[in-house]
Amino acid sequence: MKSLLRILLPLFVFSISAQADVDRTISLARSFLGSETALDAVKSVSYKGTLVSSTTNADGEAQSTTAVIEILFAAPFYQRIRITSPERVETTALDDYEAWQRIANPADETQWRLTLLDTVQIRRLRANTWENLSFFKGIDRIGGETEDLGMVEVDGKQLHKIAFDHGYGIVFYRFYDPATGRLVQSETDTGAVIIESGENFIDGVRFPDQVVTVSTRPDGTEQRVQVDFEEIKVNQPVNRSEFRVPTITRK
Repeated sequence: MKSLLRILLPLFVFSISAQADVDRTISLARSFLGSETALDAVKSVSYKGTLVSSTTNADGEAQSTTAVIEILFAAPFYQRIRITSPERVETTALDDYEAWQRIANPADETQWRLTLLDTVQIRRLRANTWENLSFFKGIDRIGGETEDLGMVEVDGKQLHKIAFDHGYGIVFYRFYDPATGRLVQSETDTGAVIIESGENFIDGVRFPDQVVTVSTRPDGTEQRVQVDFEEIKVNQPVNRSEFRVPTITRK
């Protein structure tokens, strides 16, 4: 028994120490974004901006498209993203445990298709909604957990890497400046790299001006999606019907 305790006790102490480091960094990261009162008061956030998607193939040739993007997150698990370009209007929404996508021709409203999303997609949308409204706090309350991955070097800087594990293989890796708590970079379990820049102060909370996501497609091409926000609103009235699965007659 004594030998077993000698083995288990250091592991137990290390676990407590690692969790303390995670808690300190998350607390610092939240204070960088705003006060606890301001962050906890956020129940919905809406964004409007410009999306530029660029794809580069193996030969270095690039193609890009530009669209208007509107995003709405509402607690606890409601999300709606509409991307409007001259060619199509794509709306993806999450209504708690239901999710759907509608693609329409902006030149002809009679041309559209509606798809109900599967369980895997719904879980990812729920995780994404939590990540955008929680400000790093309380993943254990929804059945997830954090993991301390220690200090890592990114572009010559030492950053604290923390995994936010939502289960079912859905993980967000966050890289924080240990001195300020600023989120420097994020990665997803699919390998996408997300970088936020700039700042907007809305109701005492710091939001980015721009978000850039870089990912590699299965065919090896690199996709870069840049979103520049022109309007951000917090705690605006939310109509639940915006998230519900559309009927045949609803546009």
